[in-house]
Order: sequence, then structure tokens, then C-alpha cells
Amino acid sequence: MNSILLLAISFIFFLFFIYSIRALRTISRKTSALRRENRQLNSDVRALGKKLSKEMWQHYRQGENYQQLIRLLNFTRALPPTRSFAASPDLLLTLAQIVEKKPPKLIVELGSGVSTLVMAKALPLGSQTKIISFDHSPEYAEKTRELLADHGITGVEIRVAPLEMYDDQRSWYAKSAFSDIQEIGLLVIDGPPGSKDPQARSAARLELLSRLNAEAIVIIDDTGRDGEHEMAEQFAKELPTHDLIFLPHEKGTAIISPKVHQ
Repeated sequence: MNSILLLAISFIFFLFFIYSIRALRTISRKTSALRRENRQLNSDVRALGKKLSKEMWQHYRQGENYQQLIRLLNFTRALPPTRSFAASPDLLLTLAQIVEKKPPKLIVELGSGVSTLVMAKALPLGSQTKIISFDHSPEYAEKTRELLADHGITGVEIRVAPLEMYDDQRSWYAKSAFSDIQEIGLLVIDGPPGSKDPQARSAARLELLSRLNAEAIVIIDDTGRDGEHEMAEQFAKELPTHDLIFLPHEKGTAIISPKVHQ
């Protein structure tokens, strides 16, 4: 009888031992999983922190540039929203400084808007500079005209050039709209919209390169995107007398300007 009881107790302890081993293994697996999840969570938190820090710094920089722009050009009327589809303050400030420092005889802008106003305001009093800004949208072109009028700006030409097939690879502004354009001193490329088509602006080089004067400056927005970045490099290759620099702007900006002779 005692032997049977002892055997039963031993068997119970054996089952308990097996159960304990399995329970420990389960706890170990769950603990390891929790540790992995915690490591991933910590990694995600760090990544999110870096992203938020970068975005906060970008917001601060754009605010700083916006304030400098307002002071530099002494705006007394409201400006439309910047950033998003419109030019960011860092690009606007760069445009204002370039135009103010050395006003060209002809500025050609692809994509009208607040940038058109900024360049017009930056021109010195009595300047003979002509600004021609192209837009594919009659609606946006009219908004730019109204913006210029609201700020008392006259003499800027806003041309509507609908999009059409430029060649068998890309569409672009109607070429006929550029028939009288020659001797461009400053070319600003911020259109047509290119967020969904890397080739959307590539015809600017094909059509307008030969229309630049020898001292022309080319400014390309959105070079944080592959299409515009590649276009800037191709532009620069065909202008051996010029240098190419990329500015760390919010959307990326390329400036192609004559080399400075030491």
C-alpha cells in the first residue's frame, strides 16, 4: 500500500515537474518576445523622436526665413500661404536676395504664385527688369494677377500656357508661348506640377537652355525629388561656364550660376 502511495506521489511530482518546465519555457518565450517588442518599441520611439525633432527644426527654420523675408521686402499686405504646393520661405528668401543683388533684364518663371510677388518686390526702385511668369492653369494665373494687384505690383506678365505633349516622352507647357523668349537672365523652374511625374519639368532644359544669356542663373525647386535633382545635374553639364550647388532647403533647391573667377 505504501509503495503504491509513494509511486502515486512520485508520479504527481513528475507531472508537476513537467508542467513547471513547460511553464518556464512559456514564460521564457513570452519574456523574450516582450524584450523584442520593447527593443522595437524603443527603436520606434527613438525614430519618432528624431523625426519630430527634424520637423520642429524645419518649422523653426521656415519661420525664421519667413520673418526675414517680411522684413527684407517690407510687406504691408497679407501673403498667401507658403510651403506645401507653394514655394517655401527658404526658397522665397533666396529668390529675393538674388534678384535684389543683381537684377537681370529678363526673369522667366515656370509656375506663378507668391514667388512671382517676392521677385517683383525685391527689384530695386526704377529697375527695368521684365518678369514673365508661366502657368498652365488659368485659375492660378488669375490668382497671381490678383495677388500682384493687391500689393500694387504692375508690369509683371502672367502667361497661361496649357500643358501639351512636348515630344513622345513628356508633356510640358505649350511651346508657342515661349516663341518670343530670348536672353533669359534668371530662370526659375517650379512648374509644371511634378510630384507624380519625374519628367514633368525636364523639357525646361530642352526648350530654354539655348535661350539663356551668358550670365544667366537657373534656380530649380524641389530637387529633393529625383526628377528635379537629375534635371539640375543635366542642366549644369550643358553649362560648363557655370557651377551647380544644392541648397539644403525644405524641398531642395539647385542654383546654377556663372563661375566666380578668382
